[in-house]
Amino acid sequence: MAHADDTRASALQAFERDAELLVVHQLDLVAQIEAQLRAVHHAMRRIERLRGTRLRVGAELSNGERHTMLTGLSAEVAELDKHLSEEHQCCRLMQDTITQMQERLAALKQTATRLDRLRDADSAS
Repeated sequence: MAHADDTRASALQAFERDAELLVVHQLDLVAQIEAQLRAVHHAMRRIERLRGTRLRVGAELSNGERHTMLTGLSAEVAELDKHLSEEHQCCRLMQDTITQMQERLAALKQTATRLDRLRDADSAS
């Protein structure tokens, strides 16, 4: 009987530990999603600035103004490329976190099954 109690206590501790880690992963995922939303919003602002210059109506630009405008657009496109790379990396991190959560959930299921079997064994005794 003492061995069964120790086994049950050990299984319960494993279950609680896995559940706690699942919560930590979930909080990590929320933080990653928030970071992704900020990155998308920032990229949208940059894209809007690019669109704004393209849709501009007004006098023809001089060669100097055109050169300045193209240099600025090139810098904006480079920054946009950098942000898109950051967004891509953030998505990879979210996928990794979800994979870890799935692994933790599988461990929780195994522990729950083990606890169920221990309970059934106690009931039969």
